[in-house]
Parts: sequence; structure tokens; C-alpha cells
Amino acid sequence: MSKAVFIVWFFLVSIVPALARTDLLEKLIQDPFRIDDAIGCISCHQNESGGGPLTEFGQAFDGEGQMITPMLRAQFQEFFGFHSTRLASGLTIYFSDPENKYAVFERDENKFLVDLNSLSKEPEAVLLPPKNRMTFFVTSKGLGRGGHLSGLAGADNHCQSLAESAGSGDRTWRAYLSTSFNGKPAINAGDRIGSGPWFNSIGQIVAKGVSDLHENSRLGKTLLLTEKGEVVSGRSDNLKHHDILTGTLENGTAAVGMNCHNWTSDNDEYSAMVGHHDIDDKEENSKSWNSAHVSNGCSQAAFRATSEESLFYCFAVQ
Repeated sequence: MSKAVFIVWFFLVSIVPALARTDLLEKLIQDPFRIDDAIGCISCHQNESGGGPLTEFGQAFDGEGQMITPMLRAQFQEFFGFHSTRLASGLTIYFSDPENKYAVFERDENKFLVDLNSLSKEPEAVLLPPKNRMTFFVTSKGLGRGGHLSGLAGADNHCQSLAESAGSGDRTWRAYLSTSFNGKPAINAGDRIGSGPWFNSIGQIVAKGVSDLHENSRLGKTLLLTEKGEVVSGRSDNLKHHDILTGTLENGTAAVGMNCHNWTSDNDEYSAMVGHHDIDDKEENSKSWNSAHVSNGCSQAAFRATSEESLFYCFAVQ
């Protein structure tokens, strides 16, 4: 090989990896739906080191303006993990947008993007999942020990047990409850329930995601149903289940110290933040579904005055 040819060869070999865009790779690595270890230079390039001809994914990524979009995720599920549901009609919905502003609908292998904010005022009519896709409910019964739920683990087990009785035990269920410990970070209810979307037991959409859930402070009685699909009686009924245990502020973070000693006490020495499931939109002073006021104590008797039983919310995280 002549010196001139070697110089040209060395220049070409050296420059190909340099063509790989580390900033674009960083977009893939930081994507919230990325499947662990599924992303690398070879995702976009046929060359493991990057640069050179693009793969099918790389071409699609380039075609999307080098942006990771809901459509791109829906087209390449081997790289991304997100919730999807298939309706009895044959329509598949991919909730592949972290902000839950868009969804990708697929029918007969044709995918199209839908702006969820542009839907009608009753999006559940469009997003209705199969009957067994319940991902939210209010507990139909409490544990009978006031605010003593055996901690978060006990509350989660109660959610799981009720979900199993309703035929939805194939998912992991979490109680919408917060805790706080002296000298340790609080556990926020909004951080432990997954990313949504959440449907009630009859297929109505409760929230498209965590932000939507906490921005919608007026979720009401007709939407917040039990795992049996039943309306929970409220202040306008003979049986009152007005207050729901949360230990949480409206934004989904812990109401520090307001959690019945981290859900391990039925002593009235402690108290808990509660929400109102039976909000009436006609009342100007209606409180939030997750953060209305502090209870008078943590005993079953203390809750019975406004709740009959100590009920709480359950969400499926997967």
C-alpha cells in the first residue's frame, strides 16, 4: 500500500465513528420508555461503532426529525416499553407518550397519531379498554383497623387481594398512600403508582398520567368506583364514606406527619390527611379527591364519623 493510499484509508476509517452523533445517542439513552440495554449506536447504524449506513430504526428516527416521538416508539417496541391495550373491535392503542398528550392507534397494521387533548369531553368513549383492563379503584371495604393498615405493604396487599377477587390480579397494585419518616426521604403516593393511564372498573378513563391525575382535583363520585364497579356512598347518602385515606397533598407528595404514624396506628394520638371521593362540582367549596383535610384521629371510631370505613385508592403500576 502506497503512503498516499494509506493516508486516505486511515482518514476514512478514523472519520466514520466520528460521524456518530453522541447527542442523538444520549436522547435514546435518556428516553423514559427505553428498555434497559436495548439502545446503542447499532440501534441507528449498521456499524456497531456508529456512522455509516442507517438501520431501519435509524432511518425512521432521522425521518422524525431526529426526535423520539410516540409514533417512533410504537413502531419499534423492541426498544421501548409502554402500556398498550387492544380493544375487542381490533383497534390497538399505544400509550407511548410520557406526557400522555398523544396516543398511537393501530388498525389493520396502519398506525395513526391522535391528539388526546383534541378528543371530546368524554374521552373514555374513544379510549374504552377491554373489561379486564381495570387499573384503578376505590377499595370496597377497609381493613377494619382505622389507620392501622400494616404500613404500605399491608395496604398494597389489600389492593392486590381486592383486585384478584375482581379478576385483575395479573397486575401489580399499589395503594395511593404517602409516608414520612424523621431523617429519611418521604414516600410520595404520586411516585409509587406507575405512569398510567388509569381506567376504572367499567372502562372510564380516570387519568391519562400522573400530571393529569393531580391537575384534575375534581374527580368525583361517579368516576371513582370500587373494584366491583360500584359507586361508593358519600355525604348525600345514608351510608357515608366521605373521607378516603391518602396522607398526601394535592400535588401527590407526602403530607408530612399526617399518615397515622406511617399507617401503623389506630390511635387517636395521630391523624391522617384524607381526600373526598364524592366531590360535587356544583359546590364551590368542594375539596380535592386526594387532599381535603386532616382526620380527627386514626381509630376506626374517629374515621366512622365521616367515613364509616377507612377506605383508600388503588392503582395498577403495570
